Amino acid sequence: MARIAVVGMRGVPASWGGIERKCEQIFPRLASMGHEVTIYARSNYVAEGITQYRGLKIVRLPTIPTKHADAIVHTWLALLHVLWTNPDIVHIYAQGPCLLSWLPRLFRPRMMVFYSCAALDWKRRKWSPAASRIIRLGEYFSVLFPHYRIVVSREIERYYRNRYGVKTYYVPNGIAAAIRKKPDLIRRFGLSERNYFLSVGRLVPEKRVEDIIAAYRRNVRGEKLVLVGDASEDGGYIKGLRRMTAGRTDVLLVGYQFGAALEEFYSNARAFITASELEGLPNSLLEAVAYGLPCIASDIQPHQEILGRTADYLYPLADTAALAARMSRISALNDRDWEAASNATRNAAQRGVSWDEVARMHHRLYLNSLNPLVHPLPPVLTVSLATEPTDEPPLPAPAEER
Repeated sequence: MARIAVVGMRGVPASWGGIERKCEQIFPRLASMGHEVTIYARSNYVAEGITQYRGLKIVRLPTIPTKHADAIVHTWLALLHVLWTNPDIVHIYAQGPCLLSWLPRLFRPRMMVFYSCAALDWKRRKWSPAASRIIRLGEYFSVLFPHYRIVVSREIERYYRNRYGVKTYYVPNGIAAAIRKKPDLIRRFGLSERNYFLSVGRLVPEKRVEDIIAAYRRNVRGEKLVLVGDASEDGGYIKGLRRMTAGRTDVLLVGYQFGAALEEFYSNARAFITASELEGLPNSLLEAVAYGLPCIASDIQPHQEILGRTADYLYPLADTAALAARMSRISALNDRDWEAASNATRNAAQRGVSWDEVARMHHRLYLNSLNPLVHPLPPVLTVSLATEPTDEPPLPAPAEER
């Protein structure tokens, strides 16, 4: 088995962040397969004293906790440590940290470099034009230096192929079994079964949470609107959301929620809403699908990959009137029609890939990178999240080493 170092994300145990929650699903499974996995965690994210977690070794390193320095400073320190410990594989997450992917290629040429892309980060609205250009350079480096590039969606796979002519490995985010719970902890918010719309995610501009609030306010409904999430910095966007909801008792900003409370929010919602303009393959929507919630989603390609191109409650991006109309349709559903809508969502869950299979796909790629003759990639076809059939294999031929 392999010695694997994971850098570029905040760390585990995960408290918030889609990449962190994804890694918490994948890497303990890989450790149980016999891999030796080291997670490099940021000291402002993982509590002091945590050195082991679910079979993983945790190395906490300092950083500069600002928007522009947090990821790159921590990645720099982590990669210096990686060069010293010399594992078989270093796995870098996100485009910004990939700016430093040349370090192991230059100083440890035998080390295999993996890169995972969860979204085109340079497009995020929080970045200034200068910061966006720097992160875009990280995208170029992700083409030049990693041996293996993993993408979570067909859209990103096509982007890298069409723009750069390189192969990537399509490994979607997984769908976990839903843990259904009665409303108990959430009753303190005045919530009960099916009496609220739910949105879960970071409160950042590309999520377009303002569209959800504006659409909700267009019509009087019996359901409340619950926004689960927060932002790493208290900037102008989240302050604007608070102004939009000031004085309202029917729109609840409940902050980050985890564990049993989050399970209750998913278990008892009437519908899930995402208005995002930029995604990879969103874990929050996959979780909503696992719970069988009717899902209202903007019609961007990653949402279509999960729900299907003809899903009932897709709406044109940024069209708040159309979003409001979808919310009204779900408000008007009787119990039988709501169950039918829920069953349609469960069909999307059945097309998904389990986290066990996601871990096995990583396992095969890692072994193949170390010895492709002994561990060739098997012709295993996984179930695509796309509703339309595709002739593209989920695991294409290995990328050529550079």
